[in-house]
Amino acid sequence: MDGVRSPDFVGRDVEQRWLQEALARPSTRLVVIEGEAGIGKSRFIEETMAAAAGTGDGVLLLRCPPVATPFPLGTLVDALGPTPPDPHRLGRLAGALRPLFPEWWDILPEPLPPAESGALERHRLFRAFTELVRTLGVHTVVLDDAHWADDATHEFLLHLATVDGDAPVRVVETWRTEERPDAELVARILRIAAGGTGRVISLGPLDLAGTGKFVASMLRGPLASPRVVDLLHQRTQGVPLMLEDLVRTVQDLVRANPGEVHWSPASIAALAPPASLRESVATRMERLTPATRPVAWALAVLAESAGVPLLATVAGLDHQATSTALDELVEAHLVSLAESGDVSFRHALVLNAVADQVPLGVRSRLHARAAAALSALPAPPVVRLARHLKLSGDVAGWARYAEQVADLALSRADDLTAATILLELATVTVQRPADLTRIVAKIPFAVFRSIDQYRVVEDVLRRVAEDPALSRLDQGRVRWQLARVLILEGRMSEAAEETQRAVPLLADEPLLAGQAMINTVHLSWPTWSSATRQAWLQQAARLLQDRDPASELRLTSDLATVLLRFGSADGWREAAKIPTRDIEVRDRLNAARALGNIGHCALIWGRYATARTALSSAFDLANTYDYPVVSATLEDSILHLDYLEGSWKGLRERAAALVAAARSVGSERLEVEVVEARLLIAGGKRDEARTRLRAVLEHPVSQLGPELVMEARAALAEVALADGDPEAALTLTQEPFSLIERTGVWLWGTELVPTRVRALLLTGRKADARDVVTAMAAGIGAGNAPAADAALLSCRAMLAQVDRNQSRARELHLRAAAGWRELPRPHEELRDLEAAAHCLPETAQQEADAELHVVRHRYAQLGAVVHGERLAASRTAQTSQRRGRKGYGTRLSPAELEVVRLVAAGETNRAIAAKLFKSPNTVQSQVRSAKHKLGLSTRAELARTTAYLTYDEDA
Repeated sequence: MDGVRSPDFVGRDVEQRWLQEALARPSTRLVVIEGEAGIGKSRFIEETMAAAAGTGDGVLLLRCPPVATPFPLGTLVDALGPTPPDPHRLGRLAGALRPLFPEWWDILPEPLPPAESGALERHRLFRAFTELVRTLGVHTVVLDDAHWADDATHEFLLHLATVDGDAPVRVVETWRTEERPDAELVARILRIAAGGTGRVISLGPLDLAGTGKFVASMLRGPLASPRVVDLLHQRTQGVPLMLEDLVRTVQDLVRANPGEVHWSPASIAALAPPASLRESVATRMERLTPATRPVAWALAVLAESAGVPLLATVAGLDHQATSTALDELVEAHLVSLAESGDVSFRHALVLNAVADQVPLGVRSRLHARAAAALSALPAPPVVRLARHLKLSGDVAGWARYAEQVADLALSRADDLTAATILLELATVTVQRPADLTRIVAKIPFAVFRSIDQYRVVEDVLRRVAEDPALSRLDQGRVRWQLARVLILEGRMSEAAEETQRAVPLLADEPLLAGQAMINTVHLSWPTWSSATRQAWLQQAARLLQDRDPASELRLTSDLATVLLRFGSADGWREAAKIPTRDIEVRDRLNAARALGNIGHCALIWGRYATARTALSSAFDLANTYDYPVVSATLEDSILHLDYLEGSWKGLRERAAALVAAARSVGSERLEVEVVEARLLIAGGKRDEARTRLRAVLEHPVSQLGPELVMEARAALAEVALADGDPEAALTLTQEPFSLIERTGVWLWGTELVPTRVRALLLTGRKADARDVVTAMAAGIGAGNAPAADAALLSCRAMLAQVDRNQSRARELHLRAAAGWRELPRPHEELRDLEAAAHCLPETAQQEADAELHVVRHRYAQLGAVVHGERLAASRTAQTSQRRGRKGYGTRLSPAELEVVRLVAAGETNRAIAAKLFKSPNTVQSQVRSAKHKLGLSTRAELARTTAYLTYDEDA
C-alpha cells in the first residue's frame, strides 16, 4: 500500500538481550515468552532467533493453529513430515513413529510390539521423537502460540527439555498470558522455566518512545509527528498489532479520499477506538475485490491454515483465482504465507473479525463445502469434519462423527468438551434407545456445574422409558441410566426405585446388572435387612467376576465401596486393586471417584492415614482435570477428616465459607454443616448447633446416607445431654439405633453408640446399656475398625464405672484414649483421659489434678472451649473445698450423684425427696453441695454438667 511499510522490530532491546543470553547459556533448557494477544510474541521470537543463530539451521519452528481440538502431536508431525530422516541414523525405537508418519513407511524400522500400558506407550513415543529431533540436527525447538497446542505436545516438549543426553535440545514457547495452557502444565513448565535451567520473559506494550519508532517505520515524513504518535499510543495502549492495524486503517482512508486530512488528531479521534480490531478488518475487507472476499471467508470458516487446493474447493473457485485472491489478502496484511505454501490469518483476532463478516447464508454453504472436502480425504479429520457438518446445518451428519469426537476428547481427559457433545447428542439428536443409553453412559457428569443439565438428560430418559416398543434389555438400560442421573440430583428414593426396576431387566448384561445391584444396595439401606443386603451383594459379586478392562476400575471401585460402607473388611482387598499412579487418561474420572470413595470409607472405619492419602490423591485428580462435582464432595470429606483429626484452627471459617458458597447457588454441603455444628458445640454455642443439626436432619435419610445420619443424631443427642436432658438424648438416638440393629452395620455406631450408652446410664437403664455394648462388640468384631474399637472401649469403661469397678474403668478409659490417639482423634482422646482421671481414688487426688490440668490445657489448644471452661470451674471449686471436710472432697458422693441425676431428668426437689425417701431439705442441701463442688451457680448448669459426670456410685 502507498505510504505504508511493514513496521520495524522496535522497543524490545532489553527482552531480546535476555533471550539471547538465555540461549547462549549451555544450561538453558526451556524459555517461555508470554504476553497478551497482539503484543508481538511471534515477531519477537523470529527476530531474536535469527539474530542469535544467524540462520534457521538447527531451529525447528512449530506453529500452533487456533483450532478448538488440536490433534495430539499434530503440530510436531506437520513440522517434521517434509524432512525425512536418514534411515541409517535411526534406531529400533523409531518404529513407534510409523502410525504418525505413514509417508515414511519405507524408511522407518518395523513397528514395536504393543506396550503394556498407555503410559509406557507414550514414553516410548516421546523417546522416539527425541531421537528423531536429534538425528535431524535440531538444537532448539520453538513452539509458537503454545496456548493452542494439545497436551501431548506440551508433555513431549517438557520431556525434551528435561531429558539428559550428549546433545540437549532447548525448548522455547510463546503463549498468551490470558490463554495459558492447562493449569497443571503451566505449573510444570514455569517451574522449569523459572529455575536455573530456564527463563520466563514477559512482553509488555510499547511505551510512547517505542510507539514513535514503530509508527515512524511505517509512515514517511511528517505523518509520524509527536502529536499523532501520542494520540495513537493513547488509542492503542501500545499493543503492536492494534497499532499497526490502526495505522493501516487510516492510510486506507487516505487512499480512498486523498483530498481529505486523515492524520490530524481530530480525524483520528473521530475514528472508532483502535482497540476494535473488527472495524479495522472490516475496512480492509471492504477494499478487497469481490473475487477475493470468498477466499477470505473460506479461510475464516476453515479456522486454521490451509493450502490453495482446499481453499479453492471451499471458496468455489479455481486454483488461479484462489492464488490471485491470496496475493491480494497478503498485500492487505490480512493473511501470511508460510514456507509450506499454506496461508493463515496473521492473528486469531483477525480471523474472528473476518468470520463475523461472512454472511449467514454463505457461511453454511462454505461449511458444507469444507465438510465435503475433508470427508473425501483418505483419513478424514473427525474433529474438524464434525464441526463443519454441524455449522453447515447437517445435524445428522454431525451426529455420525460427534460421538467419535467425544471419544477422542475423553481419551485426552478433555471431559468438558466430551460432556458438551454427548449431552447435545443425547438430548437433541439420538433417537434409538440403545444409542441413547450408550451415549448417556459415556457422559462425564462430574464436569457439569448446573443441576439443570442433569434434568435435561432425565427428561429425555423418562420420555424414552415410556416407549412400549422398548425391549426388556433396552428398558433396563434406560432405567439404569435414569437412576444414575437421579442419584446425581440427590433424589435417592426415586433412584432406588429405578435401580430395582432395572436389575431384572438387565439379565443379559451381567456387568451392568451387577453394577445396578450394588447401587441398589447403596440406595436401599434404610429399609433393607442385613440378610437382604448380603444376598444382593453376593449375587452382584458373582455377576462382576468377569470384568472387562474398560470397566475394571469402575466396577472394582463400586464393589470395594459397597463392601466397606456396610462393614465388610473384604472391601479392603478390592480397594487394594485401585491404582494411585500411572492412571490411564480414560480412567482419570473413575480413579478420582474411586479414591474418593475409598477415602470416605477409610474415614468411617477410622483408618485416617489411609483416608488422607486417598482423599488427597483424588482431590488432586479432580482439581487437575476439572471435575467440580467430585472436587466439592472431596473437599467436604477432607474438611470432615480435619475435624476428626483435631485440625480445628480456622476450620469453622472454612466450613462457613463452603456452606455460604453452596447456598449462594442453591446447593447444600450437608456434611460440612454437621462438622460446623460439632464445632459450635465444642465452642459452647449449643442453641445455634441445635438449629443447624435439625435443619440437616430434615432431609431424607436416603439422601444423607447412614454415616451422616448417625453423626448428626449423635451430635444433637450430645446437646441434649449437655442441656441435662438424657431422655431427649435417648429419643434422638432411638431411630438411628434401630437402623443399626436392623441393618447389622455396627460400624455406623462409632458416633452414636457411646452417646446412647451415656444417656441410658444417666436414666438408670444399666441393663439396656449393657445389651447395646454387647451387641456392638459382636457386630464390629476385633481389630478391623479402629474408630469403632475405641468407641467400644469407651462404652465398656462407662459400664465398669457403673459396676463400681473404678480400676477397671480407668484401664478401659486409658485404652480407649490410646486408641483415639492412634487414629488420631484428640477430642475423643481427651474425653476418655478426663474420665480416666476421675476414676482415680481419693488418695490419688494429686495425680488426678495433674492429669486434669494437662487435659484442660489440651482442650484449650484444640479449641474445645466448653470442656476447658468446665474443668477450670471445677478446679476453682476444688481449691475452695480442699480446706473443708474430708471424705469425698470435690467429688460427688453416691447420694449426691443420685440426686443430681434426677435433677438432670427434670425432677423438682419435692419429687426427688418422695422418690428417694428423703426430706426436701436434705435434697436441697445435696443439690447445693453438688453445685458447690462442681463450681456451678445454677440448677440448670448442674443439669447440663451431668453429661460429663462419671458413673461410679462411690465417687
